[in-house]
Amino acid sequence: MTKGQILRVKINKLAFGGSGIGILEDGKKVFVEGVIPGDVVSARVRRSKKNYVEADLIEVVEPSPSRIKPKCKHFPLCGGCFWQMLPYEEQLKFKQEQVKEALKFTGGFKDTDTLVRPIIGCKDPWFYRNKMEFSFGNSSKDDPDLRLGLHPRGKHIDVFDIEECFLQSEKVAKILARVRDFAKKNNLSFDKLSSLYVRDSKNTGEIMINLVTCVDFPLQKEFVEIFADMPEVVSIYWSLVTKKRGIKTQIQEFLLAGKPTIREELTTEDGTVLKFKISPQAFFQPNTRQAEILYSEAIKAAGLTGAEVVFDLYCGTGTIGLFCAHKAKKIYGLEINESAIKNAKQNAILNGIENSWFKAGDVDKNILEIPDTPDVVIVDPPRAGLGEKVVLKIVDFKPKVVVYVSCDPANLARDLKIFETQGYKVEYVQPVDMFPHTYHIENVARVAISM
Repeated sequence: MTKGQILRVKINKLAFGGSGIGILEDGKKVFVEGVIPGDVVSARVRRSKKNYVEADLIEVVEPSPSRIKPKCKHFPLCGGCFWQMLPYEEQLKFKQEQVKEALKFTGGFKDTDTLVRPIIGCKDPWFYRNKMEFSFGNSSKDDPDLRLGLHPRGKHIDVFDIEECFLQSEKVAKILARVRDFAKKNNLSFDKLSSLYVRDSKNTGEIMINLVTCVDFPLQKEFVEIFADMPEVVSIYWSLVTKKRGIKTQIQEFLLAGKPTIREELTTEDGTVLKFKISPQAFFQPNTRQAEILYSEAIKAAGLTGAEVVFDLYCGTGTIGLFCAHKAKKIYGLEINESAIKNAKQNAILNGIENSWFKAGDVDKNILEIPDTPDVVIVDPPRAGLGEKVVLKIVDFKPKVVVYVSCDPANLARDLKIFETQGYKVEYVQPVDMFPHTYHIENVARVAISM
């Protein structure tokens, strides 16, 4: 099979990553983006390997009976949503199967039908994100006009204007239009502007705007004024990014107007409302409403009685630790982002939580500096997962329970397999859909020491 060859293939399933999978007559798998199971498609071979082929979609020859009309005018150009043409209930089924397959083929787990609990979906799969990054650029190298929006799917330089978006907030398009007009009226070059971050608190209504540039920005006062009639915009930042060869990238943040943080609220399973201050660089789960469910599942998995010492590793702004503080003896949080740890400490004070301890540090390098021994360890690592070194360091503490929150099923399965080789047993995995219309899926796994 050669590059450029045209194939006709029926799509049978979806792979983690969003691509559809079809099977050729010789048994080779074909991966095609922008399709769903049941589609019969025409595709051009981009890459041919021994056991599989990657192909680019030319057209959907026979649409799947499941295919629906996408909600957004920018679909499928936009890279933000992969599956708007697939009913949400079907999306959940495929995500459930992808978790099972990762545990089976990467982790070697056998009874995945029992091990993986039914996925928890979003009650409302639209306008769920509380943070998005939008880029400045142009639509092609021959386009002189400034654009502010997102990258087309599969591209990292070109940018198209976003006129509507159903992921974050109905107010985002209005904000983007104002910033875009401001940049054009002031003849700002897109190669000097970098990006625009918008944070949108779902339970308080507060909005933070952060304009990121790679050069000095003298129009600070004028930029603030374009939001004068939007009282919900309570925090406006300008961030200057300086890049020099051989020197670590420097980011300077300047508060132009309003508060240094915005406030978000999460409600625990027993009805307690926790308040959180969020700064521009701090990590906070992008789906606020599903975060409440995710963290509640993590607390259930921990099985706390009030007597346990809990390590909250990769703790971010302290959300999970503070969520379970009322059911624990002591919470110790470790996170490499110093800004996030500052927020975590503020959040503990804000909520009157006195049994917490937070420190900035790398989990791999600084875990032994935590001045206690855990009964329960909760981890929420980046996409790459824990890795063997960190798993073994956690196992050395001999915690009774490890709660593993993961955004990557394959890396989760890899790490769970290591735990099982060290005398622990994976009792269950609970998928929670945090990102409707995308292939991403969050999981909560309960791992207990074998007696």
